[in-house]
Amino acid sequence: MDNDPSVKDAALLYDWRIYSIRQALKQKGKATGVLEIQDLLDLGHLDQYHYFGSQACDRAIDYLALNPNYRVLDIGSGVGGPARYISYKTGCHFQCVELRPDFSEIAQELTQRMGLDQRIQYLTGNVLSPQIQDALLPNSFDNVISFLALLHIAERDKVLEICFRALQENGRVYIEDYVANYTLTPEIQTTLQEVFYAPYVPTREAYRNHLERAGFTDICFIDLTTGWRRCKVERYQQLIESQTEFIKVFGEEVYENRSQLYRIGRDMFQSGKIGGALITAKKPRAAQIHLVPETYFSTFTSVYNEQYHFFLEDGSLLALRQFKTGTLEHYSAWWSDTQGNSRELVNTSEQQGSAHHISITKNHQSGTICLPETKLEIKFEVTNQITWGVPGEENQRDVIHQPQLSCVVHTEHGTQKGEGYCKIYQGNYPRFWGYHFVYALFPDYGIIWSADATFGQEDNNHFNILHTSQTQKPILLRTQESYHRQTSAYACIQDKRYNLSFDKAFASWSSILRNRTSTMESNLILEYREATLAIDDQEVSQGVCFKESCFGTIA
Repeated sequence: MDNDPSVKDAALLYDWRIYSIRQALKQKGKATGVLEIQDLLDLGHLDQYHYFGSQACDRAIDYLALNPNYRVLDIGSGVGGPARYISYKTGCHFQCVELRPDFSEIAQELTQRMGLDQRIQYLTGNVLSPQIQDALLPNSFDNVISFLALLHIAERDKVLEICFRALQENGRVYIEDYVANYTLTPEIQTTLQEVFYAPYVPTREAYRNHLERAGFTDICFIDLTTGWRRCKVERYQQLIESQTEFIKVFGEEVYENRSQLYRIGRDMFQSGKIGGALITAKKPRAAQIHLVPETYFSTFTSVYNEQYHFFLEDGSLLALRQFKTGTLEHYSAWWSDTQGNSRELVNTSEQQGSAHHISITKNHQSGTICLPETKLEIKFEVTNQITWGVPGEENQRDVIHQPQLSCVVHTEHGTQKGEGYCKIYQGNYPRFWGYHFVYALFPDYGIIWSADATFGQEDNNHFNILHTSQTQKPILLRTQESYHRQTSAYACIQDKRYNLSFDKAFASWSSILRNRTSTMESNLILEYREATLAIDDQEVSQGVCFKESCFGTIA
């Protein structure tokens, strides 16, 4: 054994896996000879070294619509489990790249025993090395997949450039990887490096920037944290329960290494500092990169926006949106609580076929919102609906405000109730726009929602108070005599001065809304904040608010 501690630690982390595969197959009487797919599926995480195993592979198959005509590059292929399973189910061809020679060796052996060696080839070495890059011909793959491998590569720009170069036009990358939910402290970064061999775990925003720099478009992030967190808890518990048997087979040193790895991984996900994400993106057609859509030259742009946010019983906020223009289709969902924890559930601006990320069905009285990929469902009832036209819209078509929604939210963690708001607008809007919007909920007073917006040369300001009571009919007060500051909004209604302030922020989320031609670029920022209402300088209520701002262009 090499005396280098890092080499020894890597052996503790990985070598037991090869031994375990051979022992498990031997116990089934399959030490040699032909293997069936079920023989390898029975190995569980030994063959599929990522969360949810073949289930995650099925998701990739469906998302990429793989078939026998496809050629797929697998970066960090491990012992070859994903490539074998996917190729077996779809007939597609794989080129696998794996750093560790021992993994590559057993991968080839198992692949040959399954009779898939004509469909699956292996390259051994660092994907960043000139030798591997020379072997990956440009524009030669329909898809690139990587399951929990890129976290081991610090040079994220470089590996994504390699993926981009290897893909054909319209080819897609499919990545499952760690992401940082916050800017990580040096202590956490050191732990990731030393325990998980993960030298760089970016935030979703930083990851998106890496993909864009490489040239990718139609970037989609789907949150996988909830399922991965549960998986880490269960995996650690199973190891503890099998301690005696594990030590008999692998020894005390390997057990201590794995228990530390599983425990630290569990705690990181439980703390909310680290999350998991499914990331997809496309290599666009080169000829389309420089095309400018006709809408770029139009005075007005067609826009459809439908957005919701809900304050839940446990004090958390859930915000969802679909936003469409002539060149963009954007879907996003964001969750946050009052402790500063937040999570991007979905964020995608794919050019087409995005609607399955957020499904909305509704009528005038009720509706259902589903995020199938995150196993979230919201059923809501509409109590009030108020409409008025927007001066900047070409025909001053009405904006629909539903300021008082009651909802029931179903997640993997259970069910809870909440209250929320919906806004829907559709029409032709000027290319340049900017707005501040805030919605505040005061349980003992009512609801306030206010905006300060500019569409082209037109202003649209409003300040609305909806008094709610169990015994009285809701009363609506409105005015356009209002203005916004960064942490406050002011209005005068019926000779009373209203001051809505929101100094304390719990969490924030942002996304750049842009299309692949960059004829549109708007910066969308959402915030969850504490709210205070004062009337004539006297504080009357405390609550929470959702704050939104967006500035830029639309096309």
